[in-house]
Amino acid sequence: LTTSGFARLRYGLSFQFNGLKADDNLYFVEDGDQTYLEEFPFDVDKAKLRMDNLVIPLHFEFGPRTLTYGEKGAYYDTSNFKIGVGGYAGVNLNTIQKLKYEEDGNNRKTKFSQSYNTSNFIYGVSAYIGYDTWALYAKYDLNPIFKDNAVEQNNISIGVRFSH
Repeated sequence: LTTSGFARLRYGLSFQFNGLKADDNLYFVEDGDQTYLEEFPFDVDKAKLRMDNLVIPLHFEFGPRTLTYGEKGAYYDTSNFKIGVGGYAGVNLNTIQKLKYEEDGNNRKTKFSQSYNTSNFIYGVSAYIGYDTWALYAKYDLNPIFKDNAVEQNNISIGVRFSH
């Protein structure tokens, strides 16, 4: 027995890493309710702020898909072209800054795990286009990266998505 469809609702659970890289010997500083870039006192090789998020994506997906019932159960054949549009919502699990720098001729690596005033609730819009289990995606966070900062900044990401 086989059934087919062209449109469906797709949802799941996703773990996202969003990173900001500082250049020109700058690093991220949290001062009260503001987060800004400041010059680091030593020679910085790398300054990166990473936000780890757990989100639930919800997309309307379009493209042919066939549901086949066999002896061991039902399965979807998704080895076709597909496009999805929708959004996501979730929480920030952790914010960490990694610094690689040279101090007195010695290479150092330091990690700072603190809030950096990043938004706790993550939400936005996203879309993807793909074939089989691979897709190219783009997403835009509607929430600002830093809460209550003087300048509102939002995250934009593009990448590769793998799903069943």
